[in-house]
Amino acid sequence: MIKSFEQLPLLLSYRRAFGRDDLIVAPCNEEAVRWIDRYPNWPYFAFLICGEPGSGKTHLASIFSNYHIDARLLDEYFILPDYVHKVVIENVDKLRNERALFHLFNQIKDQGKFLLMTATNVPEFQLRDLATRMHTVPRTMILMPDVDVLAMLLIKLFGDKHLHLQPNVLEYILKRLPTSFSLVQRVVEKADTLSLGQGRAITIPLMKEALDDVLSFKHLAKDEDADEGQLKLFDF
Repeated sequence: MIKSFEQLPLLLSYRRAFGRDDLIVAPCNEEAVRWIDRYPNWPYFAFLICGEPGSGKTHLASIFSNYHIDARLLDEYFILPDYVHKVVIENVDKLRNERALFHLFNQIKDQGKFLLMTATNVPEFQLRDLATRMHTVPRTMILMPDVDVLAMLLIKLFGDKHLHLQPNVLEYILKRLPTSFSLVQRVVEKADTLSLGQGRAITIPLMKEALDDVLSFKHLAKDEDADEGQLKLFDF
């Protein structure tokens, strides 16, 4: 268990994303980061990044391009602007119109453009031609974070909200929080809400309330249902 901020391993680093917060680079996402760094020297015109919500897929995608498309909103009437040379398609595993993605995929390839796709899970398609093309796309999975990555992420997310996190509070959270990017974000959001609403500092009692709320099965089930009902372009 980490006992102080100074004990965080040096293998974790920060990268400045243009117009965005620092991206934590660690073993769980380093392959995806290498692919972004290799552009435009890709062996194929397209690449797929998979990972749970909150794992930083959109953060990486935003470094690659500022032109994002939500696959769930794609239809066969979509026309890609001529000026766009790097395309990001989010949520391809939640695609609702496979033929629309098939046509866009071919358009991007034929025009010599580059495509970065993101998904929570590796997508499976019923349209044979689309499935065949997707099988040729290189991919990587952002792995679950270890305790060191969770610590860095907690420090970063609380810092983004200008909230001070004491070492003993950090250790308290790490002992109780499962290794999940999405749960980290929910816990930080809940703690921020409690802190602002009640005028309280980020203490162990406050974090106990936040963790109890976020980790309750009822709360998690409600959040999952809400996510399915909303079309959110970015997951991080």
